[in-house]
Amino acid sequence: MLYGCDPTKRVVDGDRLLKRNLIKVSEKSVDPFDLASIVKQKPNKRILGVPLYLYLYNLRDPQAVLRKRMGRDSLCIARNAERIERGKRTRTCDHISRQRTGEAPVLLDSTLTERSTDQLRLYMRKEGYLDATVSDSIHDRRRTWFRSNRGRPYRQPKSEVTYTIVPGPAYTYRRIGFTVDDPTIRVYVQASMEQSLLRTGDRFDADVLDAERVRITDRLKELGYLFFSKDLVMYDADPTVGEHQVDIMMRLERPYSRTDRGLMGTPEATVFTIENVTIRTQRVGKEVQSDTTLFQNYRILHQGPLPYKPKALLSHIFLRPDQRFQLSASDNTYRRLTSLRVFDRVEISYDTSGTSRPGLANARIGLLPGKPQSVTAELYGTNRGGFLGTTLSFGYRHRNLFRSLGYLQLQMNMGLEAQQSFTTSGGTTGPAIGNNTFFNTVNIGPEITFGFPRPFSGWFSKSSGSHLLVNALYNFQRRPDFTRTLAKARIGMEWNESEFNRIGVFPLDLNVIKIPSKSDAFSAYLKESNDPVLIDSYTDHLIIGPSVQFTRNTQSRLAKRNVFFLRLTGEWAPSLQWMGSPVVDSTGTEFYTVAGIRYAEFVKLDSDMRWRHVIHNKSSMAFRFAAGIGVPYGNLGVLPFEVSFFGGGANGMRAWRARSLGPGSYSAPLVAYDRIGEIRLEGNAEYRFKLIGFLEGALFADVGNIWNREPDPTRPGAEFEVEDFLSELAVGTGVGARLNFDFFIVRFDLGMQTKDPALPEGERWLFQPKDQYEAQLLDLTGQPIRYTTQFNFNLGIGYPF
Repeated sequence: MLYGCDPTKRVVDGDRLLKRNLIKVSEKSVDPFDLASIVKQKPNKRILGVPLYLYLYNLRDPQAVLRKRMGRDSLCIARNAERIERGKRTRTCDHISRQRTGEAPVLLDSTLTERSTDQLRLYMRKEGYLDATVSDSIHDRRRTWFRSNRGRPYRQPKSEVTYTIVPGPAYTYRRIGFTVDDPTIRVYVQASMEQSLLRTGDRFDADVLDAERVRITDRLKELGYLFFSKDLVMYDADPTVGEHQVDIMMRLERPYSRTDRGLMGTPEATVFTIENVTIRTQRVGKEVQSDTTLFQNYRILHQGPLPYKPKALLSHIFLRPDQRFQLSASDNTYRRLTSLRVFDRVEISYDTSGTSRPGLANARIGLLPGKPQSVTAELYGTNRGGFLGTTLSFGYRHRNLFRSLGYLQLQMNMGLEAQQSFTTSGGTTGPAIGNNTFFNTVNIGPEITFGFPRPFSGWFSKSSGSHLLVNALYNFQRRPDFTRTLAKARIGMEWNESEFNRIGVFPLDLNVIKIPSKSDAFSAYLKESNDPVLIDSYTDHLIIGPSVQFTRNTQSRLAKRNVFFLRLTGEWAPSLQWMGSPVVDSTGTEFYTVAGIRYAEFVKLDSDMRWRHVIHNKSSMAFRFAAGIGVPYGNLGVLPFEVSFFGGGANGMRAWRARSLGPGSYSAPLVAYDRIGEIRLEGNAEYRFKLIGFLEGALFADVGNIWNREPDPTRPGAEFEVEDFLSELAVGTGVGARLNFDFFIVRFDLGMQTKDPALPEGERWLFQPKDQYEAQLLDLTGQPIRYTTQFNFNLGIGYPF
């Protein structure tokens, strides 16, 4: 067994297994982490310090793999010969057996070590350490098992490569100047030097120099220099001026010219005006006669009737005839047209052919139309709060509604779910659907959505990507304990505040929840609970009011090593007393109804912040922090069930079932109690790593809980107290496995309750004795019952966050 764990098991004599690279830097100003990616040869990947992929690779005998491969290849060749005789196509002789499981041992390559040394030296010079010295040394170690001096050693020694870097003093800019023969460009560049990324006294940095080239290029293209490129910006650096300083001279000229390198009079130094904007809205194929529509000096080429209203199409185009070219107008046009999802491809090009005079250019926008209408039928799995289900969905989408580039989405959903029952013994599931012993809940209902781009063009800039959204749905749900109907309508606007930020404002957000029937057992359950909050949560109610949402997502950035996501939402359900009717119930409580339904009043704020950090191509860390508060008041007095906070489930505190945690340290006497709260705090951390093929693993920790704002005599310990909330945070830890099929992910998580705030103080952590808890069980049941560690298994779709 120990021989099988030898990482050098498949290393032949004379080779060395690369164990690790060490980078030693004498100056703290240089981060060794940034240098590690430059090293050409990386050791085998490790999971928690163990080269797991290498161990998996070593499990199979390479000779046996070769014999199996040759046997399958021979069989494949023979079968291909038979297929040729029968006139059939041959098949590729490429079997799965060619692939070795795991990762082959990384053998030390001295050539790559020398290249790494040279690249590190070059990197240090680009960072301003022009006198840096880099050296490498290789240390071979033949360690024995258990790190002792006795026993059999590993078959082959391992090598550690140490790169020693002495940066020396950093060179700084002494003088920064520029030269260009075109006087107009000289004025523009000089005027923009206040925004320059280069400052005297700053450290010499090649990346900053390149960024300055991009800045100047973008600035000149914004001013109309259509054919200017960053290749025309070059630098002369003189590091011999002394005192570890550099003089920088920026030259704007044509490097590819063999004669005159000056820019004056060249197309690159000419300010261009857009003479014509031609929009082609037909598929590229055979040469066909195009119809031409002229609208506001734009030429629109199309085949047959124009499928789009010219005004609607031009509202997404920022390029204007007879106006100076601007880079921002070109970029915004491309971005807006692609975001419509009406065209399969968008292309923008420029040329000077056929123009009436120098300094004019033509803009050509090619739009490849997509299919205007589509019908879909999907069968997919669902996971709502940890309860699994399946849904059959039929959809219809029109991508060019009323020829205005808007869309219409019709959806009909029919689903089955396995919901927790309140009244069934064990608190698991209730009566089954038909002969099905797993699903016990039916969901069915239609949904319709309208989307119209830029409905209020005077209110929002064209670059904002604003949309008017109108959504309505109806849902019928039959559960073991009750039947519920939901009617929902929403109307509002969404727009891009910046490249990464999106804002949604919905002046009308209407929800009508009705529970027309309850089972006798569930009615008795509510009565037994004697909890006004729970009872009010399962009565007919109306929610109407505005809502807002802010989302920041950096996922679209080219650098995906760190991805940040933030979502802030706010909801307000104001008083409707002016349109309601007073009602007095059997207890003498007076409230108001609208159309016979009691309406809710509350204010709710919620936040969800996530950060994902990629360690390397086979592992990453993900973090999330969520916090929210809801304040009910007035007519209903409690937060409606749909907007309340809950703990547990496959996407939250995974060691607890959904709605089985909290609130606070309250210990519910009813096992199936649906626990909700008005305050939520939750933090999650997860380490994700690849195992074999599409199989991934994970280690996670979840911390959080829910609370109520005010004390409740029927639920002691449920209220939020500043001095107590830390001790009432639940802690769950666990492991997970994920099947990553790229287009979707199936997730398995096993969570363990490491700290349960519902237990008595001093017994909440897993490692603490449970004497008081077991004594309470003895008094309650009359039988000695030992505390057992609580686990919860979650099956989910996609990552939890």
